[in-house]
Amino acid sequence: MKRSLALAVCGFSLVLALVGCGKAKEDPDADAADANVLTNGEQLPITEAGALEYDNSSVTCRFRKDEEGWKWVDNETFPLDAAYVEEILTALDTMSAELTPLDPTVDPAECGLDESNRYMTVTVGEEVTTLRFGDQKDDGTWYMSIDGQEGVYLVEDAFVTLMDRSIYDMAVLPTLPELTDENLTVITVHQTESGKSVRLTKNDEGWVSGGKALPDGIEAIETALAELSFDKCFDYDPSPDAAPLCGLDAPTAVITLAYVNTVGTEATVTLTLGTLREDGTYYATLNDETTVYLLAQEKVASLLALL
Repeated sequence: MKRSLALAVCGFSLVLALVGCGKAKEDPDADAADANVLTNGEQLPITEAGALEYDNSSVTCRFRKDEEGWKWVDNETFPLDAAYVEEILTALDTMSAELTPLDPTVDPAECGLDESNRYMTVTVGEEVTTLRFGDQKDDGTWYMSIDGQEGVYLVEDAFVTLMDRSIYDMAVLPTLPELTDENLTVITVHQTESGKSVRLTKNDEGWVSGGKALPDGIEAIETALAELSFDKCFDYDPSPDAAPLCGLDAPTAVITLAYVNTVGTEATVTLTLGTLREDGTYYATLNDETTVYLLAQEKVASLLALL
């Protein structure tokens, strides 16, 4: 039998189920499913969940699953990496199979469950189950309760901290084209504030700028471009206020890279760098997209050094 989460029921059915659980403790010959305080109704595998929601007291993330896969409810065009949702469901499945209620139980008012500000709700079929999390103990575990059921449980910190991710931690980042010495043709770096620009072109003898060869530094640039990638999504489908707040209306620099793509035609990719943050990342955009990403300073340092 697959491990599953307790599916809360209401009214008279709940009373009967809870009574059954109490009897199971006293009867060692009771069926294992009846003895499981987490089983109040038909058992359904968590992996078949169709909706998941959690709140970690700072952010609320809501997901639903359709024939195309998992979507972020607040904006279904968001490039969600569904692996994160599946990871939570797998951990939930594992955790639920190992739970036993505290005996003696704990008063919800004494462990933060009467005013819980963390919760997780999972929907399997037509059944909705909500877990609520209270205080964290000195050993790292958290008090947890299940709506519609009596009893208090302890769950590991590793499970609760899965809810600490914001939606932007779950974004699929865009993959930049392959940019190597073999396919790059032009590198342009423009600094908005100073108006400075550098344009590198490649001929049969190597990279040149203004007709002069570049003896130093080009290897570092080529290495940086070959490994170039964004570090995180910062704001998807941002408001018009995002650009000036991130310094993208007057960029620190605009980097334009011309290259020969896989079908043999020339294409370009443009990175616009906004303000440098205290953590050493730039706000950045790709081509004409409005989505704001974070890009580590060291990844573009060799390019900006050209200025």
